[in-house]
Amino acid sequence: MGELVPYINGMQQGQGYNTYLQELCVRNAVTVEGSENNDNPFHREYHSDYVSDYRKLAESLKVSAGAAVSGWGQSGKVDVSVLDQSEVESTTLTYQVEVLVQHQGNVSNKFTFNDIKTDNPVKTYGDRFITDFVRGGQFLARVSITVKNSSRKKEIKESAEVAFTMYGTEGKVTQEVESAVEDIKQNSTVRIAIYESTGTSKSSTGTAKISSSETSDLLAVKEKADKFYDEASSGKHNYMLFAVLGKYTNLSDFNNRFKPLDYSEANKRSWALFDDFTRYQAIEKLIKTIPANKYNGGSTQLSELLDGAIKNSKKIRDRILLISENPDESRNSPDHVPPTTFRLEVLRAIKRATYIAQSRPVQGSDNWTDIASTVKYQGATEIFKFESFDFGELIGTRVVSFGKSTSREDYICLIGERASNIDGWKEESHFWVLPEMVDDFTNKTWAAGRIASKNYIRLYAADQSDIDNPRRNQFFYFFTA
Repeated sequence: MGELVPYINGMQQGQGYNTYLQELCVRNAVTVEGSENNDNPFHREYHSDYVSDYRKLAESLKVSAGAAVSGWGQSGKVDVSVLDQSEVESTTLTYQVEVLVQHQGNVSNKFTFNDIKTDNPVKTYGDRFITDFVRGGQFLARVSITVKNSSRKKEIKESAEVAFTMYGTEGKVTQEVESAVEDIKQNSTVRIAIYESTGTSKSSTGTAKISSSETSDLLAVKEKADKFYDEASSGKHNYMLFAVLGKYTNLSDFNNRFKPLDYSEANKRSWALFDDFTRYQAIEKLIKTIPANKYNGGSTQLSELLDGAIKNSKKIRDRILLISENPDESRNSPDHVPPTTFRLEVLRAIKRATYIAQSRPVQGSDNWTDIASTVKYQGATEIFKFESFDFGELIGTRVVSFGKSTSREDYICLIGERASNIDGWKEESHFWVLPEMVDDFTNKTWAAGRIASKNYIRLYAADQSDIDNPRRNQFFYFFTA
């Protein structure tokens, strides 16, 4: 079978096609003769995977880098809900559940090249033509898991590894799986974006019904995926799903009428542009979510940063269109600002508050407990100072919360969860931090833990050894400016 690309309304057999932008070209570029068989045997697969590379999401939809950038935000082009990089980057774990049903295409078609009068055959014909269609259906769920208390990241990752064994042809909901799902539910925030391409008709003109939805129920996704997989046997998933492409140069009567563009190198190189473009979409979203009064330059600076992000996105999109006309352009260096550089500019534009890490006496004891606050407590001894964020709208940050028991002299320090949300505890201080080091911005590393015998907090300067091999009773580490 030839190269597969997503089906879009209006596709016809024999139609020209541009593989880089995944756009339709002239109709009847090739005459296709052959009978259509709607009862071809089908192949189905069902699996779940941990997503370590954002590109995997786009590749699952069989979207090219050029098409993703050029068609971003356009109806019927790219499913933005599945390809939301800000969602992926701000979560602890991302998994993907996929069910794919494909009916075998026809192999006995006969092809005849049609010589169409045109001044620009490369643009008119594209680099491929549509030989056939693959019927079937696709169920795709992107599962984003954000741990409430980041110190429990390792345990939640282990629970996720168990929970996601329930997806697949041999997957079952065992007691161990149910316990893992409950652990994730209790200690994480789960967001699931579902993409479905399917239908109920076997008509030759039928096209897939594409729908997107959201949920947070892992077991409900299991039910949906299982049902989708089982329904293949009844013929429900028999809609146009993919188009099969053929090369003009393989046609016996083509006779080198023109030289189709070769996008093989450009397609590979353009994934870097896709990465930068989607990061700029995430940056644009980040800029918009921050209140204007939290920028050093107020609403004026917000507008300037937003304008800069939009302009850099446009530069990337324009380069994609330039490459579509001349694939060799993919070898040249882009002229947009690297998104890491621009994101650093955004972070530096945001107001930060100064926090005092301090040791304060524990009532009725000769010991002490540590806390970080914008004010210094009476009788407390300053340990160090740092700058961090005093608001939670900054996408990707984690809250650090200090709390005191309402019934005894016990203290807690959490990351990713507010002490005020736990029964029996009163929050005394909180702030937001970046969970990962950002070059040229977060230049200090701190850690929080407790002493061995009591629930008294200790804050201290940390280094890489505390990250690689946490000290005994260390809760977590965090980064600040």
